[in-house]
Amino acid sequence: MKGLLDGRVVIVTGAARGIGQAYALALAEHGAKVAVADLLDPAETVNKINASHPESAIGIAVDVANYASCEAMVQKTLDAFGSVTGLINNAALFGVSAKQKGVQMRPFTQIPEEDWDLTMAINVKGPWNCCKAVVPHMMEKRYGKIVNISSQTIGMGTPMILDYVTSKGAVATMARCLARELGPYGIRVNALTPGFTQSQAVKDLMGSIGGAGDAMTAQYAAQACLGRPQVPEDLVGTAVYLMSELSDFVTGQLLNVDGGQSHTGM
Repeated sequence: MKGLLDGRVVIVTGAARGIGQAYALALAEHGAKVAVADLLDPAETVNKINASHPESAIGIAVDVANYASCEAMVQKTLDAFGSVTGLINNAALFGVSAKQKGVQMRPFTQIPEEDWDLTMAINVKGPWNCCKAVVPHMMEKRYGKIVNISSQTIGMGTPMILDYVTSKGAVATMARCLARELGPYGIRVNALTPGFTQSQAVKDLMGSIGGAGDAMTAQYAAQACLGRPQVPEDLVGTAVYLMSELSDFVTGQLLNVDGGQSHTGM
């Protein structure tokens, strides 16, 4: 549905690469203006969007764990596009990057306190900061869409990455609480829970544990009702839907997108 998001302006955090980049590209394809926000260089995503949809994307450097940085992100988006109608809280500590060492698979007793604190600062405080920064503008307009990216792991109780899973449970709960608090202002807040998506970050994590990672990947694909591995592009339709007027009466929900792998109502 081309033009479904015409006139909409969406901030996507963590959009320099991976699943965040896939969200940003899809939103622009459907007509949205996109603020590509990341701690990493957002140029690749911005260039990809603007090559097909000129002047539809800007890049913004942001540290979501810092509230002032999030405020600046929102202001730069307003300066460029005049409004903010949507926010996808995708930025998270998971994969290894030039800036962060990423999540490691290990017993919870072996997680250093500093690693736990960093995960919570980025994965929980980050979406909170972004919501605080964007909500006043949405309240003024009495309309907005916020999507927190959670994870299928919260329903499965995935072991060995307790810091990550706990953080993703928190942002799902945050979405439900904010839906109650912000509903009177016309702001819809939902959580999207991706399944075991074959992003580069997931491939790298599975590669770090060798044959066990290969076995886990094959097992998850076999468990899916659709019988194949999940890829980032499998998530974008739901993100577009949640940013569009088609979901204007949908709020406070966890939308599980995993090809039926977990097969629970969560």
